[in-house]
Amino acid sequence: MKHWIRLNLIALSRTLGAMARAPLTSLLNLLVIGIAAAFPLGFYLLIASAQSVTAHLPVEPQLSVYLRTSVGTPEVEALKQKLKADPRLLNSRFVSKEEALKQMQAGLGGTDLLAGLTDNPLPDAFVLTARTDVPAEQLEALKSELSTQSAVEQVQLDSAWAHRLQQLIAAGIALLQVVVVLLAVALVLITGNAIRLQIVIRRDEIEVAKLIGATDAFIRRPFVYFAALQGILGGLLACGIVAGARSWLNPSVLALAQSYGQPFSLARPDWLLAAITLAVTTVLCLVGALIAVSRHLRQFR
Repeated sequence: MKHWIRLNLIALSRTLGAMARAPLTSLLNLLVIGIAAAFPLGFYLLIASAQSVTAHLPVEPQLSVYLRTSVGTPEVEALKQKLKADPRLLNSRFVSKEEALKQMQAGLGGTDLLAGLTDNPLPDAFVLTARTDVPAEQLEALKSELSTQSAVEQVQLDSAWAHRLQQLIAAGIALLQVVVVLLAVALVLITGNAIRLQIVIRRDEIEVAKLIGATDAFIRRPFVYFAALQGILGGLLACGIVAGARSWLNPSVLALAQSYGQPFSLARPDWLLAAITLAVTTVLCLVGALIAVSRHLRQFR
């Protein structure tokens, strides 16, 4: 056991010495790994931030149909029956002007909104909930159809944008998966190339070690440590890049979200996400190192 620990300490010291002898090359490798890992990490945090907003938004597209103040009860009933029969609608709810006034007063803390007015100025309305599988084009067509009704004053399409935002997030998740796969392959290739250069530089040393009976495990060990250190430091650098970018962008994003009345801000990477990032970058770098070392060790047999 002591011998195994001693061999690993020797390999680690040789790895640190090699990195210290070529600081610029080591730094450039770390920057490449850090930037490559920062892209999917930042993309994931952006999607997670958007999902936290859409979780509080209505998924079903809604339409608000405001009626003319001169509309009588028969016209309202006729429109109600027509809306119930429309296959594009999940349900429809009639909101009288009295109910709308009560809701507005409750939202304003019981303020008497009719003070100084002789009549309730709010119109009767229908709140329509469309089916989630209805395309946006059909919703626009429904809005146009309702706008032509003689009893209708105005039609407003309320929450279709929330449904579209969810679809956009779903597309973003699929894109994130593609980016993760591509950058994972890139990290393996980057590490493999860095290890290949290390093997070329230390070729004479490896040949001498093989001649005096060094095992493949002994020769492989420093390169494995080199890849592991590159993965850990590159993952830390990726977390730092994303945290710095978030601090830089968040004030502008927060101001933009507040102008739309939404409490949106970019999520920050927590300890669990940082640990996962370090683990993934380390594993990918180790995979690249093992492939490169195994391939080149066959040349010394």
